[in-house]
Amino acid sequence: MKLSNPAVRELLARIGPMTMRELAEFFPENTHWNVSSAINSMRRAATKRVYIYAWDREVVEKRQYLRPIYALGDSKDARKPKALTDAEKSKRWRVKNKIPKVNSVWTWRPNA
Repeated sequence: MKLSNPAVRELLARIGPMTMRELAEFFPENTHWNVSSAINSMRRAATKRVYIYAWDREVVEKRQYLRPIYALGDSKDARKPKALTDAEKSKRWRVKNKIPKVNSVWTWRPNA
């Protein structure tokens, strides 16, 4: 399948909402940057044809990235989730590494 705006619209109509990288898998001769160009042209047209349906958190090598999920239509874009606070990031790191929360050096007791 050759990359074009009608081809992207057809995929979204047939399969449903997808991220840009998922769409790029259907066009092996193109990179996701080319698909990005096609989607952006449809989003900025006089009549918006594609909108952000939702946001997805993708984990790539211990990092999280927010990826928009696109769908056909002229609806209002979904709100982008707020970034995690430093406290939330710290809590996730402690839970992942099983490190107890310590208020001070004096309350810490090693496992003896």
